[in-house]
Amino acid sequence: MRVFCYSGFMMIRIFAMRAAGRNFTEARWLQYLSRERMAEAEKRKNERERQLFLGAEILMNQSLEAVGAGIPLPAAYVRNPYGKPCLLSDRGIKVNWSHSGEYVICAVADREIGIDLQYMQKEPKDSVIRKVLQPEELIFYEQTSAEQRKHLFYQYWTVKESYLKAVGTGFHTSLQTFYVRMETRNPKIIQRESGRRYRSRLLDFAAADYVAAVCCEGNTDLEPIEIQYL
Repeated sequence: MRVFCYSGFMMIRIFAMRAAGRNFTEARWLQYLSRERMAEAEKRKNERERQLFLGAEILMNQSLEAVGAGIPLPAAYVRNPYGKPCLLSDRGIKVNWSHSGEYVICAVADREIGIDLQYMQKEPKDSVIRKVLQPEELIFYEQTSAEQRKHLFYQYWTVKESYLKAVGTGFHTSLQTFYVRMETRNPKIIQRESGRRYRSRLLDFAAADYVAAVCCEGNTDLEPIEIQYL
């Protein structure tokens, strides 16, 4: 399956995997796991969370293998001061991953990238909605039919988090510094201050009740991106 997304010299590939029901401590997975990740996983008491935690690094390494990155696996990486993973390889490859519910997802690109996955299990509380959504977003949200609002809220959430991960600061950057226009064909990230521009796109995730979005630096709208399931 082709999963390349080109815009000029841009390359983005997206991979996902269902982690539920797998035992990532089996020998066949060890080539994709760092000792540090395995040690950290042991501290997690919840088995589902432990498998998701291990599955995220496994998927990252399988994704690098699938794109022919030529990086020894498991790939070495560090985290920036805000927690974003950065490969130590000098090949110009960027990665980002997310996990939620039963799935993990990973993006590989030639520029800074952010990806987010959310399982729409809970109905968002009004207090959370008004904390996350900016005044410009609330106008569109409240004009949307009641049965569509839950899905719309999670779309806003995944786009926002993918943007914050692409920027590399996470929630150290205030949600008040930008807003998202959802009424357009693709989500539009509107920054309140000048700086590097970012483009986002919602992804078609195969499993129901999941929402995924990817974001990267650039001025050109992203074309549709297929997800490859491993």
